[in-house]
Amino acid sequence: MAKKKIYKPKNDDEFLGQVAKIIFVAGFRYSIVEERWPSIKKAFYKFDINKLSKLNEKQINNILKAKGMIKNVGKIEAIIENAKKCKKLEEEHGSVLKWIEKLKKDYKKNPLFNPSLEDSFLRFDRIGKMTSGWLASLHNAKGKCLIYEM
Repeated sequence: MAKKKIYKPKNDDEFLGQVAKIIFVAGFRYSIVEERWPSIKKAFYKFDINKLSKLNEKQINNILKAKGMIKNVGKIEAIIENAKKCKKLEEEHGSVLKWIEKLKKDYKKNPLFNPSLEDSFLRFDRIGKMTSGWLASLHNAKGKCLIYEM
């Protein structure tokens, strides 16, 4: 088995990109998503939260028609909705990553009355219990990355 590293996001746009990849991988072969990922990332403006949270109908249609895009309207709409949720978290907490750090500290301080990261990640569209657990594992990992065998 080969070891694979998944790096923690360095900024909010990278966080949204990771959430988007999880959304696209669900129900598809990982290899197909990996092959198309550069085109998908380009179509989504490199997951720029500011741009994605303000898209109009024409821009959304352009994403759907982009070369290499996985043409699943529900997944595309979920990513745009998650960009809006990230934008709101940025406005409330300074950044998504600061929100995550605050959640970790609050939970560590009092786990009975504060939600876990896993529970908190369920707020994002198309993120379920399994994928929220994976995201929590990544953000709770020691160091800059999560290492796993594939």
